[in-house]
Amino acid sequence: MSQEARISSVLVLKELRASLATFASAASMALEEASADIQRTRRWLVEDRYRYWRTQVQVRSERFARANIALKQKEVFDRTLAGTPTSCVDERKALKLAQGRLREAEHKLGRVRAWSQQIEKELSNYRGAIHRLLSAIEVDIPNAQAKLDKMIDSLEAYLALAPPEMPEGANEESAVDIVRPDEVQMPPMPDNQSPAPQNPEEGNETLHGTTPAPNENTAL
Repeated sequence: MSQEARISSVLVLKELRASLATFASAASMALEEASADIQRTRRWLVEDRYRYWRTQVQVRSERFARANIALKQKEVFDRTLAGTPTSCVDERKALKLAQGRLREAEHKLGRVRAWSQQIEKELSNYRGAIHRLLSAIEVDIPNAQAKLDKMIDSLEAYLALAPPEMPEGANEESAVDIVRPDEVQMPPMPDNQSPAPQNPEEGNETLHGTTPAPNENTAL
């Protein structure tokens, strides 16, 4: 039994291919933006903040050391002049302030190191999570588009070779007319041949009249 290909529209395949291309472009752009945000945050932590607070620890350590030296010198100086130790209120306040700022810088530097390690871990997890999506964008979708292109080319070639559809009413015009038996027109008979009798009895009489007698057969 013969089979016939039923092709409704090649446009559907073209629209599917265009949709795949749109999805791949949008997904790729979203992944690039997310990766760029992660890299900016990573650089801000690992480079900018880490360098800033490491420098602050060094600077504030020097200030703390100078404040401590100033307090010692003040105590020695007052003891030498007065003979008794003094409170050195201002020097002690300066030393306490320098110590507090140094501790703050050390705490900030420790938090930056912790967050730098955390963001490296999250970046590794993120890359593992988007691996399948990247594979789909870079491999699966292009392969699907290539297959769709082949299907579209094959179907368009088939449609180009297929005969055109018959217009409506063509079947009626090309149909063979059915003629009833009583409407059959007989071709004209030759002059020396009489038409066939319509009545069977008339045909028998005619046949007897044309059949020679026994004596005539004997004479021949």
